[in-house]
Amino acid sequence: DGVFALSPENLEPVHGQTMLLKRLVNDLRDLALAESGQIALDMAPVDLGRLVPRVIARFAPQAQAQGVALEMAQPGDVPSIHGDAQRLEQVLNNLLSNSLRHTPAGGRVTLGLAASGDRVRIMVQDTGEGIPADDLPHIFERFYRSDRARQRGDGHTGLGLAIARELVRAHGGDISAASLHDQGTTLTIDLPASPAAPASL
Repeated sequence: DGVFALSPENLEPVHGQTMLLKRLVNDLRDLALAESGQIALDMAPVDLGRLVPRVIARFAPQAQAQGVALEMAQPGDVPSIHGDAQRLEQVLNNLLSNSLRHTPAGGRVTLGLAASGDRVRIMVQDTGEGIPADDLPHIFERFYRSDRARQRGDGHTGLGLAIARELVRAHGGDISAASLHDQGTTLTIDLPASPAAPASL
C-alpha cells in the first residue's frame, strides 16, 4: 500500500511470518491426522542404532554453535522395531530441538537407547532449566507453553510435543517426561520391539 518501501529489510519479517504460518498449517494437519488414526505410516523394520546417530549428526552444528555438548549414550544390543523411519525421525527432531532450545551454553543433551524387555526405550536427556511441576502434566497438549517459553515469535508452533506423542502412539508406544527445576528434563519413548528380520532405513 506504499506504507513501507519494498526492500529486503521490510520483506524479511513478512517472509518469516509466512513460513511460520505454513509450518503451523502443516503441523495442524499432521496432528489432526495422527489423532484420528488416519496418518499414513510407511511401516518397515527400523534399526534405531543407525537412525539415532543420523539425527544427532543433523543437530551437531546447532549444538556446537550454542556451546552445548550433544552425545549419544552407547547402547548394548537393541532390537529393531517395526515403524516408519521418517516419522520417528520427526519425533526425535522435535524432542532434540526442544532440549537444545532450553539448554544453556555449557550444558549437555544426551540421546540414549536401551532394550527393556520386549520394548525399546529412547531417552532424550538435557541439563537445561527444567519444567515447572505444574506445567509437566500439560507439555504434550497442543499449543501449551509454560511461562518460560511464551515467545510466540520464536519460530515454533507449540505443536511439536503434541505431534510427537500422537506419532509415538501410532507406533504402539508411549512417551513420558520427568523434570527437575534447574537440573534438566528427560523425555522417554517406549516402543514395542520387533523380533523380525534385518532392520533397514
